[in-house]
Amino acid sequence: MKVIKRDEKRENFDRNKIKRGIIRAAERTEIDKKKVEEIADEVSKRVEEEVKDRNEVRTNDIGRSVIRELESRERKMADEFRSHFERQR
Repeated sequence: MKVIKRDEKRENFDRNKIKRGIIRAAERTEIDKKKVEEIADEVSKRVEEEVKDRNEVRTNDIGRSVIRELESRERKMADEFRSHFERQR
């Protein structure tokens, strides 16, 4: 599956990029690192599962899916991820 970046370039989907983004967002929180790793792993797997049947997916769609998943698990991480995600747009 290909990811369509904001500049319209395409690259292969990489679940680890989602995980790294979640971990970076959590650095600004006081959430236990082990919990952060668990949440990042769960969310990145869930988002990958959600988009796996598509040939292409936009980074904005991935970001919104990550935010939705984080909101159901850890609101503070969701807020930090959203803040970073919206600055990138």
